[in-house]
Amino acid sequence: MVKVIANATNKGGEGKTTVSILLSEYAALVMKKRVLAIDLDPQANFSKYYLNLEYDPATSGGKIPPIHPDYNVKEDPEWDGRSSIADIFYGKPVIPYPSCFENIEILPAHSQRLQDAEAVTKQDVVEKVHLQLKKFISLDEVKQNYDLIIIDTPPSKGPLTIAGIKACSHMVIPSQMEEDSIDGIYGMLQLWKQESYIRTLEDPITLVGILANRVRNASLHDSFFDQLSKIDATKDFIISHRIKERIIYGELRVKEDRPKSVFELTVGHPARAECTVACKEIMDRIFPNG
Repeated sequence: MVKVIANATNKGGEGKTTVSILLSEYAALVMKKRVLAIDLDPQANFSKYYLNLEYDPATSGGKIPPIHPDYNVKEDPEWDGRSSIADIFYGKPVIPYPSCFENIEILPAHSQRLQDAEAVTKQDVVEKVHLQLKKFISLDEVKQNYDLIIIDTPPSKGPLTIAGIKACSHMVIPSQMEEDSIDGIYGMLQLWKQESYIRTLEDPITLVGILANRVRNASLHDSFFDQLSKIDATKDFIISHRIKERIIYGELRVKEDRPKSVFELTVGHPARAECTVACKEIMDRIFPNG
């Protein structure tokens, strides 16, 4: 059965997209899983990592997917050649894009269309936004083609984030070890509990854990981590391995011939080592039988 991970925070700057990238590449490159990456964030950083996005001429700063490599105007003259996850909110079919990694395909963001979906009226939000991604993931074609789906959500508690949570089987909360970030953890825990309450026993949502991310060598960060590891509300969900703040994660996003994965660094590289143990701990909770 396909597993679905939503990386969710309600605060920007937590490194959520970096965690989405790391989990996708660990699953694909190390575990040899077939991965579908889904970008629900209008900022489109997850998409940008794997595809050469274009700027939307109709909006200021918005991004749109590139022309799909399988597009043939003669065969499908009614299609403009671009596909994004936003299309599911408008009743349109979607076509995943290949990435530079054999086992990773991506349904990219379309900035304006996702923003429009986020702005749908409250009376329509459940049917038009909240449930659409879950319906898509439930399709037989999706379940047969992938072992794991990674959803990168916006840094908010809005309709798109809720859509990602409603569609997932597992949830990861990346967080810096800062005071405002800790407050954001409790907001995500509340969403998880609310969703857990309405799920059936046959369709649970599992909180995989809280991942300390962008950690610096500072006593304050150690103090917050230790505090979360002892509080009743969070102690059972702390991922024991942390991911530090390192310049290499930004460098890996700089495209040359292709984006390079942290899991292609030398075996002894500290970034590869820490990401390997953190991702393994998370994936062992999701795939206990390998």
